[in-house]
Amino acid sequence: MGLSDASWFAATVAILLGIYIGERILDIDFSVFLAKNRKKGKIKRMMEQRGDTTLQKSGIRRDIRKAFERILIPLEKADKNRLPSRMDMTFRKNIVRQIDRLNQQKLCREILMTDVEVQPDNDFERWNNDGREWRESIIKCSALERLISTEDGKIRYENYRKHAYLRILQSRHIRNSDRVQKKKSYYSTVQKIICPSCGASVELTGQQVVCEYCGGVIRSEFYDWQTERFEVYERIGTNLRRALLLTGAMGIVYVCVFLCLYMIEDTEVSLTAGVGAALLVFVLILVSNQFFRNRQEKMADSIVRYSENYLRSCIGDAIYNETESDELMDYGIGNITLKKVVNTEYITKIKVKVCASETYLPDRRNPYRKKVKRTLIMQRARYPERRREDGVFFMEKECPSCGANFVPDENHCCSFCGYSLKSDNAKWILVK
Repeated sequence: MGLSDASWFAATVAILLGIYIGERILDIDFSVFLAKNRKKGKIKRMMEQRGDTTLQKSGIRRDIRKAFERILIPLEKADKNRLPSRMDMTFRKNIVRQIDRLNQQKLCREILMTDVEVQPDNDFERWNNDGREWRESIIKCSALERLISTEDGKIRYENYRKHAYLRILQSRHIRNSDRVQKKKSYYSTVQKIICPSCGASVELTGQQVVCEYCGGVIRSEFYDWQTERFEVYERIGTNLRRALLLTGAMGIVYVCVFLCLYMIEDTEVSLTAGVGAALLVFVLILVSNQFFRNRQEKMADSIVRYSENYLRSCIGDAIYNETESDELMDYGIGNITLKKVVNTEYITKIKVKVCASETYLPDRRNPYRKKVKRTLIMQRARYPERRREDGVFFMEKECPSCGANFVPDENHCCSFCGYSLKSDNAKWILVK
């Protein structure tokens, strides 16, 4: 078949196949063209729903709303004194750096939302890992992020995200005596306690609370949540993502059918070979993707007590210590890919590829974001739970995780967040 005929025939096959598949996987919704669902209409609703607290009128669960507001309100007020006491130290450094940079520019960061949906199903997703109980919540919404001058109230910068996502990640310590129970949620029922002095019911908000009736100080074994990460990002819509994937697949079909029609004279044989070649390409892509996932899981399994969340925190801490630019306002650690794992008798050394994003706020200019990729070599003790006896531990120490001054418990752990003194061996150190 000639070049022109093969091109038209292959295009026809790809288009017809694309229409056939698209009718089954794409959900066309014409309501997005209504005035209330356009950018102007959504921004108008955000201004109408603007209240004293960011998510007050959103209708989401109170504990989820509180988790987000404890980060959103300090950014909105540009006041680091409003930050919660229980935060990962690396994450706290990041947020404090951001607030300090905003104060230098005499700005505050406001995030307005509408059409709020909480995933999954207005609840937290929970799991247990690395001796901690984790919970995560994601808000799907349309968001307007603004930098507002604290002097005259003028808006210096606006960023509208139609398909915005806000993610909060929290964790808390699981006592060694409770880990054998293998529960999904350990302390969710421990919310109230009876005051031993006056008998009143007191709601627990931490490990030490003051009775509002008699002023008595109550200490409890309740472990409150520690905020690990907060992210604001945007994803393309489901239909658009499926449409782009379908377009790429039909492009592969077009190329395979065109080459076979042009190189093979028999039309039926060439058409069959073209479709078969396209299917073979799809299979190879799926197999290579699965091979990559299996390789990542195998390398992770070869690391004793591996936790990606903890590695992410160590990487963030290492990058923070290397930061030299005063204009850097925020940075985030994205995908982490294990490239190589080397275990010796005492040390585990890893090579990781990190995708990070850096947000800069220059003087008298709009903020901008830069994506960077870095390859890091890090190491730690191979068996972090082992420790040589070297005398008595310090009676009081500043926790490297939550920052509290604490007296180690019988397992040499922080009495507030459960961070282990032995986990200094577990900390990933940047080698190169």
